Amino acid sequence: TQKAQKMIFDEDKCMNNSYLLITGKKTVEDFLDYEGDLYFIHNPDELTLTADDEIFDQLIDYFIYTEEYEKCGEILELKELSKIMLLN
Repeated sequence: TQKAQKMIFDEDKCMNNSYLLITGKKTVEDFLDYEGDLYFIHNPDELTLTADDEIFDQLIDYFIYTEEYEKCGEILELKELSKIMLLN
């Protein structure tokens, strides 16, 4: 049925939405204009992520699996930057 199809979880969309948000390529407001189902692997209300946050490793693992290595590099840079910022 159409209702059952709408409830299907889209892992790729979820991962890419979180990627776009944490890399600053999109803002929360950008996503509010979207009219479909909206998924993230993290709480988009959290304004600050720490280097210990699991989202970095989850995204890196996912994008290694999908062979999107440029995204892995960007996420790794953000993770390292958050470590530096935490020390200061």
